[in-house]
Formats: sequence, structure tokens, C-alpha cells
Amino acid sequence: MDATKETKPPRRFPAGFVALRERNYVLYVVGQFTSQLGSWIEVTAVSWIIYEMTNSPLLLGLNALFRAVPMMALALFGGAIADRVPRRLLLLCTESTMLLASVTMGVLAATGQLQYWHLYLLNVVSGSLQAFSMPARHALFGGLVPRSSLQSAVTLNAVAVRSAGFIGPSISGIALAFAGYALPFFLNAASFLGMLLALVAMRLPSAQADATIGRPGLRHGMTEGLGFVWDTPLLKIVLGFEIVSGLFGHNSTLITIVARDILGAGPQGLGLLLSATGAGALLAMALMLMFEIERHGRVILTVGAIYSVLWAAFGISHWLWLSVFLLFVLGTTDSVWGVTRNTIAQLMVPDALRGRVMSVVMLATRGGSQLGRVQSGLLVDLVGAPAAVIVGAVVIGGAVVSALRVRLPHLSGKTVTVVGDESEKNPLNDVPAATDTAYRYSRCRRSRAGDADPT
Repeated sequence: MDATKETKPPRRFPAGFVALRERNYVLYVVGQFTSQLGSWIEVTAVSWIIYEMTNSPLLLGLNALFRAVPMMALALFGGAIADRVPRRLLLLCTESTMLLASVTMGVLAATGQLQYWHLYLLNVVSGSLQAFSMPARHALFGGLVPRSSLQSAVTLNAVAVRSAGFIGPSISGIALAFAGYALPFFLNAASFLGMLLALVAMRLPSAQADATIGRPGLRHGMTEGLGFVWDTPLLKIVLGFEIVSGLFGHNSTLITIVARDILGAGPQGLGLLLSATGAGALLAMALMLMFEIERHGRVILTVGAIYSVLWAAFGISHWLWLSVFLLFVLGTTDSVWGVTRNTIAQLMVPDALRGRVMSVVMLATRGGSQLGRVQSGLLVDLVGAPAAVIVGAVVIGGAVVSALRVRLPHLSGKTVTVVGDESEKNPLNDVPAATDTAYRYSRCRRSRAGDADPT
């Protein structure tokens, strides 16, 4: 009987859920969900509070600038630090500091002293800290599961983030409507406890807990991630789409302006619109957990084209429920588009460069999305909200059309072909193996630099 028990095969997970075999990853996803839930509550509230205080699309757009500038300025430095210091310790420090910042804003709001420029300061602090926390999260995240489970891990992580995006805005709208300005900040502060407790509970190997693979010089480390991306054509294309969608795609600034000025909706209506985007994303996540994407290049182009059409349709809609439906479908397409790009990026990044390369990914995704809010505020002032949405849709559509001239990976079975590279076999969803990519990259860098020693 005992022998039978010992030889009993382990319980099998569906392909989309295999990452849940790892205890540390489960803790990470739970902490990620609670943290992102609070962030969505606060971001939605901040947009509404600033617009209500100032009645200025420009000042609302500038709100994002104060988050984007420090994040972009410190991103490469943050990536280099994430590959030098214990990642768990770095995350404990950044999450704790962001908790204190949210508590401070909540106290100011509760005492009636909150001004819109206080929220600009909050974004400066948050943007600076995210420049360190995001590369550290990605660097830690990549080591929590075997590489064979990485695609499942990326999708489940996106489920956690998108679920928070679905629930958070509605909670924020209710909190603003019935409890005033202070409650969203206190809820965000409480949400950081989830990630802090998850980090403390993780059982990491000593090498991973103490971090890091090698300790390159900071100056060399800050350029290493950029060099890897520049020398990897597929990654350049993927990040190009990240930048364009961040700058000209949907964002809370534009949706806030459209909700109030075009659709005549209040905080509850804004929460409904933003939650529709999150609900569509959840549908996409469910589909992606059930079905495996094989033709990444075709998916990126097709879904990008659909996204641009839906975004343009939202720009000409004057009915709340039609707009809710359009954002629901747009959230579905955007989620498929984004997860496909992120899966390719994660699979191509070697562990030795993960913090530095993911800081470049963060620079493209987070920086682009934050600057997109600034661009939205400026463009709305010039041409109005509907035209600003349509202009963004046209730019995204133009980028997709331009990409048709570039040979994105054409996947057939388990083979990927990239311009300038020979076809390779790779079981991880047809993306060039990270180790092979890193080898070609290092060989190219050595030939350029004459084998110079990094400082």
C-alpha cells in the first residue's frame, strides 16, 4: 500500500495553469493581485479628483507626466540595481515606501487639506519607486517557475493584473461617490500589505533570495539591457508596438474626459467604462488559458488592426452603453495583444540579463502609457476628445500597416523564422531560446567592443 502511494503520479494541471504548481509563484500572484487592485483604485480616484479640482484636461494630462518622467529617467538604473542587490529586499523597501505615500495622501484628503499638486508629488514618488520595483518584480518573477511553465506564468500574472483592472475602478467610483476623497488612498495603502506578506512568506533558494547573477558595473549594467534589445530584431518589433499602443491607445485620462464631457457620466459611469475594459481582458485571459497561441506574428498584426478599429469607434460613440460594449471588446483584444507581446519578451530574456532587459521593457510599456496620458491631455485641448481618440486609432493602425513590411515570426508547428537569423527549433511556443539569443548577443557585443572589459 505504501509503495503504491509513493509511485502515485502527481496531480496534473491543465496546460494554462501549470505555473500554479509552484508555491512561490502562487504567493507572488496573490500579492500582485492585491497590489494592483489598490493601484487601480488609486489611479482612478486621482484622475477624477484632479479633473474635478481643476476642470482642465491639460492639468489632468500633466498628472501622468509627473509619474512618467522619474520612471523613465531612473528605469535603466533601476534595472541595473535589480541585478545587483537582493530582489526581495528591494521590493520590500519600495512597496513599504509606496504604502506610506498613499497613507499620507489619505490623511491630507481626510483633513480637507488635499490639493491637486499633492497628487503630482504622489506620482513623482510612485514613478521613482516603480523604476526600481518593476524590474525587480520581473527579475524575481522569472525565477519562480521552470522555463517550461513560463508562458502559463505570464498569462496567469496577466489574469491577476487584469482582474484588478476589472474590479478596482468600480470600487474607486463607489468609494468616491459615498466616502469622499480619502478612502481610495487608504484602500491602496492596505493593498500593499498583500505583496509585502507574500514576499516575506516566499521560500527562495539562497542564490535567488540574495540575488543576483553576477554584479556588473552600474554603468555597464545600465546599457547592457538596451544593447540586448537593440541586437534582437524580434524584441525591437515587440517593444515598438508597446510604445505605440502606450502613447496612442486607451488610457484613463482620455476615458475620464470622454465619460464626463461626451457621455455625461459621473464617477459611477467612469468606473463602469474602465471596468468594462477589465472585464473584456478577463474574457481574453480565460480564452488564453484554454487555447495556446502558436502564430504569434499573425496574432500581433491581426489583433492590433482590430484594436485600432474599436478605439476609433469609441471615439465617435455618444451613448454610454455602446461605449461600455466597445471598451469591453477593446479590452479583450488589448489583452490578447499585450500578453502575446509579453510572452515573447519573457521567453527571449536570459536570466543573467533579466533585470536590465526588463527595465527596458518597463521603459517602453510604462513610460509610453504615462506619456500617452500627457499626449491625450494636450491633444484634447487642441482638437477635442473624440478627435483625439480617432487620431490615436489612426496612428496605431498605421503602425500595424507599417509592420506588414517587416517579417515578424511566421510560425508553423514549432519553428520560428526571424529576419537575419536561421530557423530554430524551440518548444517554448516557437520563440528563439533565451540562451541562444543571449549567446548571439554576447558574441556580437564582443566583436564590436574588441572584447573590452566592462567597467
